[in-house]
Amino acid sequence: MADSLCSTSASCSMETLAESREERRSLEEKRFVIINNCCERHPKLLGAVKQYGLPIFYSESGMDFARDADYDTVFVTDNFNDGTYFRLRGEEVRIAGPPVVISSASKKEHIPFSSRPLYCTSMQNLIMCFTGFKQKAELSKMADYVHHMGGSIRKDFSTRVTHLVANCTGGEKYRAAVSLGTPIMSSQWVQKAWEARDDLEFSATEERMMEYRMKPFDNCCLGFLGFPAEEQRHMEEVTVANGGRHVPAGDSDCTHLVIDHSISSKDDVPFETHHKLNMVTGEWFWASIQMEACAEETMYQFEKIEKTPSSAFNTPSSGSRMRKRKRLKDTLTQLASDGELDSPIMYHKRRSSEHMLSLSASLIDVTPDIATPLGLETATPGAPTANISKRKQVIMELLQTENNYVAILDTVLTIFKEGIENPNQPGGPLLPPTDVKLIFGTIPSIFQIHSKICEELASLVANWREECSVGDVIVRHASELTKAYPPFVNFFEQTKATIEECDRTNTRFHAFLMVCKNKPECCRQTLKELLIRPVQRLPSVVLLLNDIKKHTNKNFSDYAALEKAVNALNEVLKHINEDKRKTEGQVAMFEVVNDIENCPPNLLSSHRSYITKVDVIDLSTELRGKGDALTLYLFSDSLEICRRRRAGNFKSPAPSKTPQKPYKHIEMLPLASVKRVADITEGEDCKNVFSLICRSSLDAREKLYSFSLCTDGVSKEEFLQTLCKGIASTTCKTDWESLLVSLDAKMLDIAASDPGKQVLKRFGKRVSRAFSFNKTPRKLKRALSSMSPFVKENHHAQDKDGRMPCTPRQELGMRLATSDLNDIADSPLQSYPSTPSLVHKFNTIGPADSRKLGL
Repeated sequence: MADSLCSTSASCSMETLAESREERRSLEEKRFVIINNCCERHPKLLGAVKQYGLPIFYSESGMDFARDADYDTVFVTDNFNDGTYFRLRGEEVRIAGPPVVISSASKKEHIPFSSRPLYCTSMQNLIMCFTGFKQKAELSKMADYVHHMGGSIRKDFSTRVTHLVANCTGGEKYRAAVSLGTPIMSSQWVQKAWEARDDLEFSATEERMMEYRMKPFDNCCLGFLGFPAEEQRHMEEVTVANGGRHVPAGDSDCTHLVIDHSISSKDDVPFETHHKLNMVTGEWFWASIQMEACAEETMYQFEKIEKTPSSAFNTPSSGSRMRKRKRLKDTLTQLASDGELDSPIMYHKRRSSEHMLSLSASLIDVTPDIATPLGLETATPGAPTANISKRKQVIMELLQTENNYVAILDTVLTIFKEGIENPNQPGGPLLPPTDVKLIFGTIPSIFQIHSKICEELASLVANWREECSVGDVIVRHASELTKAYPPFVNFFEQTKATIEECDRTNTRFHAFLMVCKNKPECCRQTLKELLIRPVQRLPSVVLLLNDIKKHTNKNFSDYAALEKAVNALNEVLKHINEDKRKTEGQVAMFEVVNDIENCPPNLLSSHRSYITKVDVIDLSTELRGKGDALTLYLFSDSLEICRRRRAGNFKSPAPSKTPQKPYKHIEMLPLASVKRVADITEGEDCKNVFSLICRSSLDAREKLYSFSLCTDGVSKEEFLQTLCKGIASTTCKTDWESLLVSLDAKMLDIAASDPGKQVLKRFGKRVSRAFSFNKTPRKLKRALSSMSPFVKENHHAQDKDGRMPCTPRQELGMRLATSDLNDIADSPLQSYPSTPSLVHKFNTIGPADSRKLGL
């Protein structure tokens, strides 16, 4: 009681003393003393000081104001490292830097009172602790910087410490900071913050300052032993990127020897090791990268690794030669012995069709020899099967594969998903929630469904009777499987792409995957390899159910139930394929919209799906002109027509402009407006030509579009059939064949011509405009006319057809000009491919023609 009273009275006295000091300071007259006229170097300082309405004095040293006890004086200086500063500091007066005065005035706050000189507040409310610094002068200098920027320092590390400034990757303070997730900064962080002291907007906790965190391998020298050459090269690069350096294994400068799992014991290390060398496993290396701090060596100390039983789940690595030799030696010893062989798991031999089933199932469901999370006991596959029926054997195989599959899903959720989402790990969660949702999707739901199926199958095997119904177990969960599997399977490609992108860009996530890969639960399998199992599982179950049905009496009720179960799973697979097709179509629609300039906004619609596209040559005048290179995008209810830009016609956009898209929108044609599709009869000058006869409800006039198909590998017949089926589906017709008619080119007034000439004509006009042929000076025109072979010598003489006669010189000039044009036509400037020479003579179809076509 006395102690408590004493402590209470002491605290009261301290509070009273502080209040008295504050009251005395408030009663004192306040003033500013500006040292060395630092207002000239800080233009905003004088205005900030004037806002307080206090007297302002200027002094070279400030000593003439330092010992006046009647005033609360704030000495403002921008040099915290000269003799004037140290003399004022010896007088224990209030010293402030220009940034703290300007910042406080802008916020309309009082200047923070500090017993130490305060230059700025970039480290305000930060509590530091130092470790690993052996030079007292360096430590004292950094402590002054922290105090000048408003921070505070603690000798002992505690939960109140916000930042640990370290010079080594060990010690109690370092380990405590790692366990608590406290940022561990280098001395360079304090130095860089002090260099930015005049920046009023600067804060030492900015994101860009995090690059001065202490790296995991600072002051560490790593050596690697037993790793494959490519993997070791990658680890050496990561070492340098994280502040360390690497040396050959066995070097005297090595502080950490990282040993691969292929080295079975310390006796296999091919050189002498010194007592200060830390011998750690590869998990230590990647755990340090994931934590962004050096992991504790004792947790990953290299010890003798016990030999694990062989499993088909494990894949041999290139660095496991010694283990292969030892395994071969043990096998030869066992074969040479007279005792009973301890053979690995062996299944009974089946017929060829059954062997294919077992092969596919084993490839899909092969798993590590790990205990099931459900604690289910199943029959050992290697046990005698003489008294077990064929039907029960296959059901036991189904149970075993289901048990293994559930164990894999449990590993994915507990090791990977929970590890990625763990908020308590150093640095917080590895990935944002959106990426986690995209990677794992409906895996939790799939795990719950198959856990129930596994429990029911285990109960069925434990209470076995030949009349037991396996099909009912699957049928009961068919609807749940239909909901859970399609979303995951359809977006599996995006899942893989997300994992690869995060692995490439996120160093912590890459290290986490490497750590998990080396865990015994994963058996050297990556996350992508484990996530492919749900994609493969349902086809495997269908094969096993068909195999069970083969060994089931047709009089059993389970036979009908198995058929129902197989049909249910096939419906799930069909639903998956249908959803996948729709998903791919939607993705394709987004790509189409992004590739077309001025694309109609209503093209992207939930009720519309993408079917195919073809490249064509325009043979009509309804669109842009004869001979244009077009692309037709066929959708479920419309036909998007766009012009195809050629590489030679692309303009070089300005740096600030968006690059041109490869297609430009011309017209969006509803399929309901297409009344007939005409397949033009093939001829010498008519190949791959088809026409569309259209009439919309808004425009009573019939339109004729004609195209020449020029896409390699696309059959005109197949495309027209697909187009007619789309039209019939849109107009609710069942006989799509009636929409397709075969016509001769003459019936639609399609005449022979050469689209290439149209191209050449337009090209010549562009060249004329570019070189301004029409702006030739008059004198130059006369000179050219005198030399031209086309000079008219007789302006009045005409032949019987009304044409001007030509002299021999003019005739020669025409021949030369004709040969030049032919050369141009054959040159690479003609970018259009060889197409049928067809041009429409008429753009509309008369009533008589409409009656012929049945319109």
